[in-house]
Amino acid sequence: MEKTWEQIDKENEEFCERQMQAAKKKSAADRDFFEAALSARQSMKQDDLFPSRDENGELRYTVRQGLKAACYAREDVAVSTTIQRSILVRLDSIKSLLWICAAMLAYVVIRIS
Repeated sequence: MEKTWEQIDKENEEFCERQMQAAKKKSAADRDFFEAALSARQSMKQDDLFPSRDENGELRYTVRQGLKAACYAREDVAVSTTIQRSILVRLDSIKSLLWICAAMLAYVVIRIS
């Protein structure tokens, strides 16, 4: 039995979704990244920005989709900024931890001397 393009596209979509869900479990940074990617993908679905297949099975975008995607490019920037902010927050917490460790080390050195 030969698969139709609809079946293949559906299987690919499900596979992509499973891969992203599994990748989110690796680290907090991966979780933030893949949550943003899933959010962007769902937004594309809702806004009908995925290409459609023509009679030959080739993927085609419409002019409307291109213009709409250009308008939504600013959302991609917002998502990127959100990810960068969460990474910066983590770096700030590491910096605070480093200062605490340095203070404890200095205390140990003073007590030993």
